[in-house]
Amino acid sequence: MIIQVQDQYSMSTEHVTEGQSNPPSPPVPEDLHSHVPDDGLFETNLLNEYPRLHELFLEKYDLEGVFFQDKKGGNWGRRNKGIARILISIHALLEKILKDGEMVKKVCWGTAYYPFEVFLGNGFLTMFYNRYCIVGTDQRLLFINVNYRMNKPSHYLFQLQFQDIKKIKRGIFGVSLTFYKMQGKRRHFMGVKSYLSKSLHGFVMKKREAAALAEHTRREPENLCPVCFSPLERGLVRCMHCWAGFKRPRKALLRSLLLPGLGDFYLGHRFLGVLEMTGSGLVWLLLVSSVLSGAAANMVVAGVILLWVNGFDGVLTYHMAKKGYMLEHKKGESPSSASSTGRFEGKPGMLAESV
Repeated sequence: MIIQVQDQYSMSTEHVTEGQSNPPSPPVPEDLHSHVPDDGLFETNLLNEYPRLHELFLEKYDLEGVFFQDKKGGNWGRRNKGIARILISIHALLEKILKDGEMVKKVCWGTAYYPFEVFLGNGFLTMFYNRYCIVGTDQRLLFINVNYRMNKPSHYLFQLQFQDIKKIKRGIFGVSLTFYKMQGKRRHFMGVKSYLSKSLHGFVMKKREAAALAEHTRREPENLCPVCFSPLERGLVRCMHCWAGFKRPRKALLRSLLLPGLGDFYLGHRFLGVLEMTGSGLVWLLLVSSVLSGAAANMVVAGVILLWVNGFDGVLTYHMAKKGYMLEHKKGESPSSASSTGRFEGKPGMLAESV
C-alpha cells in the first residue's frame, strides 16, 4: 500500500516544471503508521510472515535489531519464529513496563539457574518456574518471568541497567548467559539459543561501554512492582507508589512447614504444590502404618522423613518467595493490617518485613 502511495505521488510530480515548487506530500492513512514501519522492505515482509505482530505497538520495537535477516536481507524464518512467538506472548505487559521513548532492541530467553534449589532434592522441579524472557532496550535490560510454555507472563519482574553490569559471559557452546553485576549476586541463565546469546552479548557490551563513557546516572533497584512497574528495594510488603500488597515469604514458609505444598499454592505454583502434597501424603501413610504396627524403629524413620520433607519444602518455598515481588492484592482489594499489628516496620511510605 505504501508503494502505491509513493508511485502515485511520483506520477503527480512528473509534470511539475523546474521553476515551480513541489506540491505537498499526500497524507498517509493513520492505519499505515500504526501497522507498517517506514524502515524498509524487511519489516513489511516480516509482518506479512507473522501477521500477529500487528498486535504490537510497533513504534516501541526496532524490528531490524530484534529479528534476524539472512544474507540476502530476507526473513530468517527458523530463528525469527520463536522471537515472534515470545513477543506476541509478552507484548501487552512489556509495553506497559517500557518508559516513554524506550525502544526494544533485542529479545532472548532462557532458564534462570539457582544451585540452591537443586541442592534441595526436588528443586529441579522449580526449573519450570524459572523461565525468563530477556529484553534489551536502549536504556536497560528487562527480565520477565514466563510460564514453562513461554506463552504468557508469570510472576517476577526485574531490570538491570547497563552501568550496573560488570561483565557478561557466554557459556560453553554459547548456550548460557551470565550477568556479573557491580554489586550483588550474578544472574545465570541456561538453555539459551546460541545465536540469541551471541546477539545479546554483543548488544550489552556496546551499551555497557557507552554507559561507562556517559555521565553518571542514578542507579535504580532491580525489583519491579508487578502493578505499577516502579523500581523497588528488597524486603517490602507493599509498593510505595501504588500501595499494592505483595506475597510474604514468611507466610509461604509457615504454610509449607504446616503441610508441604500449601506454601506453593500460596505462591501460585500449583503443579509443584500437588507433587509436594502427594509426597507428604505418602510419608503420612508410612507414619500411620508404623504407629499401628507398633514398630518403634519404623516410627522414628517415618518421623525423620516427615521432618525432612516439611523442613526442606519450607526452606525451598521461602527461597522462591524471596526471588522477587509477587502480587497478593491491589490497593483497596484487601484491608491493610500491617500498620496496626506492629509486625512490619520501615521508612514512611514503605513497609518492610521484619526478620
